[in-house]
Amino acid sequence: MANKMAEKKKSTGRSQTAELKTRGKEKEQPAKSARVATREVRKEQKTESKAAPRREKGSPIVARIRSNRIGRFFLEAYYELRHKVTWPTFEQARNMTIAVIVISVLVGALLAAADFGLYHLFLLIIGGGK
Repeated sequence: MANKMAEKKKSTGRSQTAELKTRGKEKEQPAKSARVATREVRKEQKTESKAAPRREKGSPIVARIRSNRIGRFFLEAYYELRHKVTWPTFEQARNMTIAVIVISVLVGALLAAADFGLYHLFLLIIGGGK
């Protein structure tokens, strides 16, 4: 019996195995398949509504700006900054600013110490010390 199962698994492809698994899940969870079907219908409705031609809004000046390369660049930049960028909260911005200042002071102190040490080493080597 175990040999037959092993042979059946070898002859069955991955896609067939996945199909069998999904069929089993559909029988177990009919509510989920109904939700998935509802989502697909909503997606189709959205794509159909997007397929309608867009009318230009606003004055002819705005339409002229949109057709211009530079104007389109600024409109797209505005859209991206307004709708796609995730801006930090005030507390996050404050904490990041403090971190930058502290790290800058530490790196500055490290470079100053290295400069001071190398300067005095140079003076020792050339014999120009006190």
